[in-house]
Amino acid sequence: MGGKKATKTRSIVLEILMELLPEREVAAPIKDNLLIRDVLNKYDYMDGRDKSFIKRLAEGCVERKITLDYVIGQYSRTSVGKMKPVILNILRMGIYQILYMETVPDSAACNEAVNLAVSKGLQGLKGFVNGVLRTVSREKDQIVWPSKENMEQYFSVRYSMPVWLVHMWSERYDVETVEKMLAEFQKPLPLTIRLKETLPKGRQEQWKEKAALQGYCISEHPYLPYAYRLEHVDGVARIYGYEEGLFAVQDISSMLAVELAGIREGDLVLDVCAAPGGKAMHAAEKTGINGVVDARDISEYKLDLIRDNAIRLHPDMLEKDRIKIQIWDAAVLDESMLGKADVVIADLPCSGLGVIGHKADIRYRVTEEQIRDLAALQRKILGTVYRYLKPGGILLYSTCTISEEENEKNAAWIPEQLPMEAVPLKAGILENSNQLQLLPGTHQSDGFFIAKFRRKQDGC
Repeated sequence: MGGKKATKTRSIVLEILMELLPEREVAAPIKDNLLIRDVLNKYDYMDGRDKSFIKRLAEGCVERKITLDYVIGQYSRTSVGKMKPVILNILRMGIYQILYMETVPDSAACNEAVNLAVSKGLQGLKGFVNGVLRTVSREKDQIVWPSKENMEQYFSVRYSMPVWLVHMWSERYDVETVEKMLAEFQKPLPLTIRLKETLPKGRQEQWKEKAALQGYCISEHPYLPYAYRLEHVDGVARIYGYEEGLFAVQDISSMLAVELAGIREGDLVLDVCAAPGGKAMHAAEKTGINGVVDARDISEYKLDLIRDNAIRLHPDMLEKDRIKIQIWDAAVLDESMLGKADVVIADLPCSGLGVIGHKADIRYRVTEEQIRDLAALQRKILGTVYRYLKPGGILLYSTCTISEEENEKNAAWIPEQLPMEAVPLKAGILENSNQLQLLPGTHQSDGFFIAKFRRKQDGC
């Protein structure tokens, strides 16, 4: 890759990084998570190799931002904080290619960074860019990294994680567990899917055979019999059975939340923050033709995500109102639902720290204040939605984060402040209490928290 074509692809990456990595305040992660996908769709006419290059470089620079900035700081007289954002992102791109992309010659990474700076009207800085990158290229095997004696700083730079997050996790878990988690966030993740439990055995075997023939490496997940991991996937919609609704894309942690809820055929299940709909569709398979799943969320955009999943996976149940989809703010009481639900799934808004492996930018956007605010919002919602349960009904509380404030402390608050009692989880090889904290690197899943409660028979 060279010449105008190479400069064009790198210019596209720069545009992405200017959106994802400006020096700005916390922003909505969902917008940034979709940005790379939207840009690639915009340039769908490009060669597949060019699109893969754009995706790899953009995602890599976001994922390794702290590491890249540390290296820049070692070789630049101008501090990272005083650099123009355009130059800073050009240097990040160049250093990422030098350190992590073996298929790109160092000379190409340097030359194209200079060309990119010139194309952006920064002719006067091309010498600076060239000097920094060529020095990094010459000395990349002699970079002085932080000492392990300061373990938190070392982890922060090595795994590109803010120090305050490393500190927060180090206070709760041992060094080995923290490092396993940080390392797992950096690894390419397989696609996890949930094959429909209602598929006949022969149809399940047919799916595995045909998907394998497409070139995917398929393995059964050890936690649940209907969960599979696929590697070498380039586009979910291309997988055999997607359009027919034979499977859902869903992490094992999300499947476990539904499995552990103990949903029975004929139950009324209320999923109060249901988008994108994975748990609700899973619950629909558990409730069967005589049950109802009421899937709610706060915006039309989120409802569209749920609806798309329902149309693909359970169109018959949607048509018969066995799956209901409606807009509702979970913090606002719906008096028409008081005391009616057998199960309430409360997978609530959270800091998302458990899914950094999928959404690398989260680590830079979450703050300690935001975590406290989210924990308070979760309690507000919990104090509302438990009232939808029948006496004896089940509340399944979950988050996709690794934060005591949002997880264990809220799980302790529920039976203290609400007429609820803890219910032991039956998670086989995982744990045997009423709550479960899944950790990347320790468990084969995203970071995820699950806690189960029952409404007391005389609860008001």
